[in-house]
Amino acid sequence: MLSLPRIKVPKPVHLNFKSFIRLSSILHSLKDGSTVSAHEIDKFFTANNPTSEHLSLVHEIVKDHKVAPNTINQLLKYSLPEDFSLYHTLKRANPSHVWDNEALKALIMSNPGRVDSSWTLLERYGEAADENVHLAVIEKLLEGENSEIKEDMIEITHERLDRAIDLLNRVNKDVSHLRHWDSLLAKCIQLGCLDKLDKVEAHLFVEYINEQLSNTEEQNYLALANIVLEKNPKSLTKANIAKMLSLAAKKPDTVDALRELVDFVELEGLDCDKNDPEALLVRLQLIPAYGIALGDFNKVLEKFHKYSTHEKFGIELVQAKVVQVFSYQAFKRGDKTLLNIAETLVNPEEIQVKTLAQLILARAKFDSEKSLKLYNDYIQKVSKDVNEVTKRSPTGILTEALMVASLYDNDREFAQLLYEKAIQNKMLIDEAEIALIKKVFKKYGESFQENDTWKQARPRFTEVVLEMIKSE
Repeated sequence: MLSLPRIKVPKPVHLNFKSFIRLSSILHSLKDGSTVSAHEIDKFFTANNPTSEHLSLVHEIVKDHKVAPNTINQLLKYSLPEDFSLYHTLKRANPSHVWDNEALKALIMSNPGRVDSSWTLLERYGEAADENVHLAVIEKLLEGENSEIKEDMIEITHERLDRAIDLLNRVNKDVSHLRHWDSLLAKCIQLGCLDKLDKVEAHLFVEYINEQLSNTEEQNYLALANIVLEKNPKSLTKANIAKMLSLAAKKPDTVDALRELVDFVELEGLDCDKNDPEALLVRLQLIPAYGIALGDFNKVLEKFHKYSTHEKFGIELVQAKVVQVFSYQAFKRGDKTLLNIAETLVNPEEIQVKTLAQLILARAKFDSEKSLKLYNDYIQKVSKDVNEVTKRSPTGILTEALMVASLYDNDREFAQLLYEKAIQNKMLIDEAEIALIKKVFKKYGESFQENDTWKQARPRFTEVVLEMIKSE
């Protein structure tokens, strides 16, 4: 007996004809001018998506003036997401129609944005707009209009950001709007205008910005931290303050901001707190802030004396920073007395590699032979191993410093010989570090412009040396 293959019969699709007829009946009643309760309209639009036939009826209802404005708004709330052309029908039929907030929000959310921006629609119809409408417009300003998203042509401008902030300041200031804040922050970073965030008035926004600091890249950190410093300074940790000092000290255009920050540290006594180990972080940045960025090395000595007496935790690290300051200023000012102070503060048995490098560079201002002597005294005592974090070796750091010291003395031949011998004798073994150190020759060459003599080029190379002392 043959076995016939089974044919799978699809399940019948049951259309809700009763609802369809009922909705059509409601719309026909409205079209004829009959009254239908808001509850009935809500009930059937909530249960059923309008068909093209239903939408055609809504167009006809909107065209005449038989139906009350609140009913029109109710129809628009449900129908605009399916057919935005209803807006144009209404605009032609009744330009003075008063939109309620639910219909206006539907208009904003459905707006393609090609003809009118969502901001324009808000200005046109949103005199009494509520928070939900404002948030809908904020989303369009920050994330793009529907047509822009569809065509991948979103362009966020400064004007859009200003408008978004204006609207954020109109909504409840006691509520977090994290999604919009995240978007606003990202766009301000993108356009390089983090200063705009200072205008956001929400009470929880400063707390939000403070929380973002731990994940903020260095180039944006100072701008965000300054917002917190201005509005709620005591919420910043000492680690935050230390990082701010470090970053502000690196930027010549932020000297005024650095002075204000230093004044705040002094006022609050943030560098002196035996109960908080993070105060050491502040001390380690306050010393170079005073001594390098602000050029006040007398204040550095005053601070060091105070720390030596009252804040001995980590004093050897602070002392290394003081040596850095005096090495920097000795080279910059050509003042041998300052170099003598730096060398007096050094313990030859516990000297850090970076401190050695700073002294090698500082000595080059007065006598490069003394730089060579210091190098020879220590090069056999330090490790050749590359640090996994910094990607630098102690031998590499000292060799680079002596090469730069020689180049400052315009002795490229010796610097080249030193470089080659260090590689040959396995003082430099890491290829990446070798390539990095080689770049000092490029910096030396770039100091010359056209037919410059060394006398003309030397001031430019001086900046290279100072930067190395500062960054070591």
